[in-house]
Amino acid sequence: MQSDSTIVSPEPFSRSLGRLLAHEPGPLTANRVLEGTDGRGLYLVMIIFSLPFIAWVSIPGMSTVLGPMVGILALRLALGRRPRLPKFLGDRVLPPKLRNVILTGGMKFCRQLERVVRPRRTAWMSWRIARLGHALLIVFMAVLLALPLPSPPFIGSNALPSYGIILVAVSMMEADGVMIWFGYFASLVATLYFAIFGALIVKHLGGWLHTILNWLGITA
Repeated sequence: MQSDSTIVSPEPFSRSLGRLLAHEPGPLTANRVLEGTDGRGLYLVMIIFSLPFIAWVSIPGMSTVLGPMVGILALRLALGRRPRLPKFLGDRVLPPKLRNVILTGGMKFCRQLERVVRPRRTAWMSWRIARLGHALLIVFMAVLLALPLPSPPFIGSNALPSYGIILVAVSMMEADGVMIWFGYFASLVATLYFAIFGALIVKHLGGWLHTILNWLGITA
């Protein structure tokens, strides 16, 4: 006897992204996209807002807009709140270049990624503490992404946090307990990158301040 129950595979997220953007023909806003998505929509939106930065040199100024949006969404996920942005961010029309960037290089990146991402359910991935930690990790990466650092000389300052956000979000969305470790690694690399640059900046600023004070005769 043939069973009526069938196992429905989740839609590939590259197709979900394409369908999501195709159904938003007008000006793109974050809240409109969130309202038109299903259960995986929150993760898809975080991925969408991180895709423009996968290139090592990205569009100037976009990270200071999209980074806070990702951070707020991830924080609401951590708190178990409804995925919604405040009006001053969520109803703001996003740059028209965003759609073009996603539909070109971004979609290609997603298709390559989904070849290796699949549901590999490990027990700890469904734990509340694990989901909280993953959401807070995305918040931290979003803060790094939102820092207003110019690509030259800070090449990769947008790309590295975006890799962490995308890999962690995809792993949470697809329940991939293997890929999440690549998300950890990408997040660690991004953290080390900013720590090293931060230490160099503080060191040079200290040296310049000491030189100026010496020149003014304030210090010996």
